[in-house]
Amino acid sequence: MQKTNNNLIIKHFSRKREATALRLLLDVADKRGVSTPHILEGTQVTEADLSDPYFEIEAWQELVAIQNLVERDGDASLGIMSGLQQHLTCYGILGFAMMSCRNLLHALEIAGKFNNISLWINDVDVARHGDTIKFLILGHRLPEYSQNFLATRGMAALVVWVNELIGRAVMPVTCTFKIPKPVDAQEFEKCFGQGIQFGAKQYSISFERSVFAEPLKFRNRWTRMRSENELETTLEKRRSTVSNKVRDLLLNLSDQKLSTEPAVCAALGHSTSTLRRRLHEEDCTFRQIQSEVIHERASHMLLSSTMTIDQIAYALGYSESGSFGRAFKRQAGCSPGAWRKKHTRKFS
Repeated sequence: MQKTNNNLIIKHFSRKREATALRLLLDVADKRGVSTPHILEGTQVTEADLSDPYFEIEAWQELVAIQNLVERDGDASLGIMSGLQQHLTCYGILGFAMMSCRNLLHALEIAGKFNNISLWINDVDVARHGDTIKFLILGHRLPEYSQNFLATRGMAALVVWVNELIGRAVMPVTCTFKIPKPVDAQEFEKCFGQGIQFGAKQYSISFERSVFAEPLKFRNRWTRMRSENELETTLEKRRSTVSNKVRDLLLNLSDQKLSTEPAVCAALGHSTSTLRRRLHEEDCTFRQIQSEVIHERASHMLLSSTMTIDQIAYALGYSESGSFGRAFKRQAGCSPGAWRKKHTRKFS
């Protein structure tokens, strides 16, 4: 396997996150006979660091650890093994917030709101399909070596969430995987049931829609409100940098209209000159961040919808698709159509 340039990973995955998923990864590695020093190689994390319950890592460090594991053990079900360990209690305050929600749909809305605090790295698109709710697991921003591991880990964790929140066994209706069918697919069938399709264009998992309306056993409005307040404090602390705050503001706006620099300045309470100075200190500009956000939204639409290139261009505020195509190619190195085809291909 070709070693990924860690400098590129560090640049794009520098957000702070809990070390819980890395600890669980080490548990899986130990059961598979891979030593902790091998997994932590190149992460700049030590075993002593991980003994501190308040220790935080950056996402790139977890990605490096994942690469170390999949290089030494290519089992396609490694992600499942890791995901099945992600009980709600692993999520701390976020887990309690979810448990105290009205129903499963409400719990997943809370999980989405505080996704940057969760153990997930993937983007997720959720849509209703008849009598089911489908979760499309998007890995287009992730290094290729990590995509199957993280998608299957997230899908297995979702099964755990649903079962623990509902308080009974609930199996997915369908699951799709981009990888070919493994020689031994028993781990997939044990976790996801019989409705499995391998060699698909996307990773996805669907559940009966009715499950999401069932009331949760431990629902408690006041506990959920207190937990949300604590989560907001944690989220604000992790945003810390001005560039992260600008990025989050832009990402949380409507798909139809991206905010202008003056609007973001007003939201942050900065003058235009102050915002530009603060961003310059972080070696970036508002236009760079805005371009990255537009590209991120465009990528999401290309993967999770059947919209045409013209429709996506219009939704992102472009007057014509040619301008959108040129801007997209500057970021991705290829046209939107070619990018969509590349990222919905099956794994060989």
